[in-house]
Amino acid sequence: MNDAITVCMTMGRRPDLLRQTFESLGAELDGLPVLAINDFGDSETNEMFAQVCPQGRRIDLGRQVGHHPAVDALYGEVRTPFIFHLEDDWGFHRQGFLGQARALLQSDPGISIVCLRDVSDFPQSVDWGDAPRSVHDDAGDYVRLDHLHDQWHGFTFNPHLGRKALWERLGGFSGFRKERHISRHVRGQGQFTAYLDPGACAHIGWETSVTEAKVPLEKRLKNWFLRKR
Repeated sequence: MNDAITVCMTMGRRPDLLRQTFESLGAELDGLPVLAINDFGDSETNEMFAQVCPQGRRIDLGRQVGHHPAVDALYGEVRTPFIFHLEDDWGFHRQGFLGQARALLQSDPGISIVCLRDVSDFPQSVDWGDAPRSVHDDAGDYVRLDHLHDQWHGFTFNPHLGRKALWERLGGFSGFRKERHISRHVRGQGQFTAYLDPGACAHIGWETSVTEAKVPLEKRLKNWFLRKR
């Protein structure tokens, strides 16, 4: 498996949660190449990454580019057929999930990605409508939620295992404004997200959203200047 999967992480402004995420992953990452990008550029996160993942490589674009272009820069460095995508605010509570997710992807071309998030971890405000649909496959069990909405559950940036070929087929993520637009496009191609059952992680960053923090004026001016060069 070590020569088939690359770990790709987006991170920034949450060094403590980054540490918790890596500690929870434990041996699941043994031998896997790890790539990370900090689009916010804070030194605290960069230093924490070097500490908790010394074998990893951080991609530095020299300026803030936004989430989708940052992920495109990460994926452009991948040389394996599968990508384990995650962010810096997830807690994993079991091992062996990457092998299970890979088996599912290889068993059904209709599966776009295998999401590792526990279905029970979704916000209580989600309108489930009909109950989630459990699927029992020879390669493993998973849950389908695409019957609940006509746009979502085709793709998500929640932790997942996916094929690099999907990203290539989409022409990267930068051409899509929001995550739901990627999901809608993937749904239109007849694919769906399979939620691994049982799931492997839950969100630990509810109280710390990087989207709420304002970029300091000095950094905004610096980014503007770099873009003009």
